[in-house]
Amino acid sequence: MGLVQNEIEGAGVATVSMTVQPHITAATGVPRAVLLRYPAGNQVGEAGKPIQQRTILRWALEAAAAAAAPGVIVELPYRWRRFPVEETPVYPAEPYPVDAPADAGDAGGESRSPRYPHTDEIAAALDAAIRLAQEYKAWLEERAAQEAAHPSGEPLAPGALREGVERANCLLQILEGDALDQLREIVNRTAVMELMLSGKFV
Repeated sequence: MGLVQNEIEGAGVATVSMTVQPHITAATGVPRAVLLRYPAGNQVGEAGKPIQQRTILRWALEAAAAAAAPGVIVELPYRWRRFPVEETPVYPAEPYPVDAPADAGDAGGESRSPRYPHTDEIAAALDAAIRLAQEYKAWLEERAAQEAAHPSGEPLAPGALREGVERANCLLQILEGDALDQLREIVNRTAVMELMLSGKFV
């Protein structure tokens, strides 16, 4: 993509590429690019979610226009499974078998991207853990507010509650950041491996 971009730029037309693998994109010397921390194949957002896709594309174009120097890769402020707008997918996101034949049809319009049952289940478990951590943090914050308004007389209580809130924040950062990023990288590498095995990627 970087070679194509440079040729188009040489003709006087500004370009931007969208990437989920910034180290590969940087190595190709693209004029400008935007990074979306989503799995491979989802450079413009999740399949079947037009509101999400339009929002990401708008951000990408604005980021590209604001790029101050050649070779800049701008990271968009969205994370996989954490898009701030809920919407009903245009079509059901039923898993498409990894080993389905190429002429299997579109199965009623659903996404043809690879889906891996184990990683889907891990992602759902992470979502549940994040929700629980958020609820626990809210409970700790409420208890800390109660303790501040009506002290229990226990001298260690205020500090313990404050520390609990801080640790809950750290836990959420791990779950929403590092854990999801690690899972996303697993999904990316598995998808690339499947493409290589199928002969569709070299």
